[in-house]
Amino acid sequence: MNKIKSLILLILASVFLFSCGRKKDASDKTNNNTNTAFPITQLMPAETESADQGDWIIRQVMSDAEKINPIVTNDATATSIFIYIFENLLEIDRVTYELTPLIAKSMPVVSDDHLSYTFDLKENVTFSDGVPLTGEDIIFTVKVIKNPFTDAQALRNYFMDVKSVELVDGDKFKVRFNMSKPYFRAIYSIGDMEIIPKHILDKNNDNDKFTWDELEDAQKTFDAKKYSEMQKYADFINTEEVSRDAKYVVGSGPYVLDKWITGQSVTLKRNSNYWNKKELANYPNKIIFKTIKDQNAAVVAAKNKEIDEMQVYQPTDFVENVKNPEQFNLKKALVIEPSYNYIAWNNKSPLFSDKKVRWAMSYAINRKDIIDKIVYGMATPIQSHIFLKSRYLNSDIPEIPYDIEKSKQLLSEAGWKDTDGDGILDKTIDGKKVDFRFTFTNNTNPKRKKVILILIEQLKQIGIDAGIQEYEWSVFLDKIKKHNFDACFAGWQLSVTPDDPFQIWHSTQSEGEGSNYISFINPESDRLLEENRTEFDDIKRKEILNKWQRILYDEQPITFLWSEPVRYLFSDRYKNARWYAYPDSPLLNEWWVPTSRQLYKD
Repeated sequence: MNKIKSLILLILASVFLFSCGRKKDASDKTNNNTNTAFPITQLMPAETESADQGDWIIRQVMSDAEKINPIVTNDATATSIFIYIFENLLEIDRVTYELTPLIAKSMPVVSDDHLSYTFDLKENVTFSDGVPLTGEDIIFTVKVIKNPFTDAQALRNYFMDVKSVELVDGDKFKVRFNMSKPYFRAIYSIGDMEIIPKHILDKNNDNDKFTWDELEDAQKTFDAKKYSEMQKYADFINTEEVSRDAKYVVGSGPYVLDKWITGQSVTLKRNSNYWNKKELANYPNKIIFKTIKDQNAAVVAAKNKEIDEMQVYQPTDFVENVKNPEQFNLKKALVIEPSYNYIAWNNKSPLFSDKKVRWAMSYAINRKDIIDKIVYGMATPIQSHIFLKSRYLNSDIPEIPYDIEKSKQLLSEAGWKDTDGDGILDKTIDGKKVDFRFTFTNNTNPKRKKVILILIEQLKQIGIDAGIQEYEWSVFLDKIKKHNFDACFAGWQLSVTPDDPFQIWHSTQSEGEGSNYISFINPESDRLLEENRTEFDDIKRKEILNKWQRILYDEQPITFLWSEPVRYLFSDRYKNARWYAYPDSPLLNEWWVPTSRQLYKD
């Protein structure tokens, strides 16, 4: 399952219901403004009666994975890979979005006060090396998450209220999660946790020495000297070797890591010891994630049958360059996935610390013009973090119009004026004249570059001089995580579970390499986010989130741009190519190829 831990493609909470064969929320009055010339791909009935095993799927990715240990990475490419290797206590049905048991025998027994969750585990689950998965692995996994020195900050905040995990009456197949306080999403966070193997990653039982109280204290004090053993273990689990070497990357899922050639590909092969073969038919022998950074090269590779599936980032490729996909034995898919794009302003920068300036930036951006020029109308302008199909969306928030004069007025009120007549606004800050100049930090994504270049031209109209600096993905991520940027074009990938925006928006998440990398700090926002976490009444939670969305709108810490469907190209030799919004849209272990059309043999 996708995790809520992907910087730039991060999953957050959002219960949304739309067409494509899914239930629809009767209260949803939001229109999908996607250009009807490009229809959304429908979720078709399953086609598996005559399915054949074999063949491979070669899938293009734009960047190398960061790590493939699900606890210590929040990278999107890594997430798309490790969901085939690791499994969870519970999973989300990809059609109804309801929680169902996976490693657990049944849904947990939840105490009336929401302070304990007890799971009975299936006794036939094994890791790919044949070792049984037990409650000890679950306890170990949570301890690794709660260890404050592990690179798990994006995930850790969802476990901050987990006080302890224990075997019930010493039974290795019965575990109880004890909460320090109620958390409405606890069942999702606990159930959605990928389980890593204790017998491989903790051979010396180091984590048995760390008590839950010590883990809690270490999170508060972050005293590496006092908790040197905890730091030492974290240094081990954080290493690249643990997240790259197949002897460490071991899960209970349908595929195993075969090989990783840095900068070229990650190959998964079918898990011959998979415990769940009767229920899950993983047809392809291999899934290969091939790194092709250049989108033009990727489209050529798809046409030449060098790759079988790719996400098309440049709309022009989807619309113009592959106008007739059948010529190349390809098909197109246009899939509604809960996500949005935005411009991130570094709220700590003296340029963007004033909300009047941030509002001026939002007024100065002509979103409709960019949508028409760059994405061929395949997008809907948004004003909120909450997905446009969610029942939690505050639909009373008005759209921000393109208004150059209003933008100039707000900048003037914030003290920005062209005092020297050079056409660039300036302001005296800490006794020095500062010109309004800044740089958009960008990864090597051509669509994002096109958008930023348009923004640069639009900002010139209000006296702002902006430039662009591009970096490789890993460098880009490092700069963003360390708050070393002025502004950037970014996006969040959302989820289908109830909303908890804490990870991205709470002030505590602006520390270190937390997901609040724009440094948005607002006490009332924090209070509402905390209140949201402990409210189990859905109607009251909607009210809380409505108030919170209004604060976000009033502060404009980012400029919300649009939500757009995701574009895919894939080989027409695959049967049962069903497209979901969640978790990994092309669920590739469902795809199969008739024997007569199979291309690859092991």
